[in-house]
Amino acid sequence: MNDHARPPQSKIALIERMREGREVWDSLISQVPDSAITEPALPGGWSVKDLMAHVAAYENWTAAQIRAANERREPTNLELYGVEDVPEDPEGWDLDRVNAAIYDRYAAVSLAEVRTFAEHAFADLVAAVEAVPNPDLVAPDAQSWTGGETLLELVPRQSYAHYEHHLDDLRAVAGQDTY
Repeated sequence: MNDHARPPQSKIALIERMREGREVWDSLISQVPDSAITEPALPGGWSVKDLMAHVAAYENWTAAQIRAANERREPTNLELYGVEDVPEDPEGWDLDRVNAAIYDRYAAVSLAEVRTFAEHAFADLVAAVEAVPNPDLVAPDAQSWTGGETLLELVPRQSYAHYEHHLDDLRAVAGQDTY
């Protein structure tokens, strides 16, 4: 696998890293028996299915942001979150609350639906990145939602670096040694 500490320097390199990371991710998930994939074997009582939905939700959200920015419009809640109405959180949407909301949103969704969602979210993210004009990948102000980061800096955290964050837990469930 490539050195992921440095941001990729081009769209081609970014997409290559995204696909490489996804291959590792999908390979590990394929090693988890379907009978165990819904068991709460991960930290926080999550299952592999919950983790798949979690990662897919971030990929979906990122793809929706990129696509809308490319079209010079704001993304809809349906595009971002898969629902029309997003409840307000009186305490604010910090990372833990966002992750809990994602967990709640997909907990009752079937494994087959989560698999389909995950496949589509990744494909949509790749397609959204492919559609970005090259100058917009490296301009910190090209898409206002990025908070001043370039897409080459931000997208890895929403794809292959996000997978890497969870790989040791996934390896343990898949019966592989962690390293």
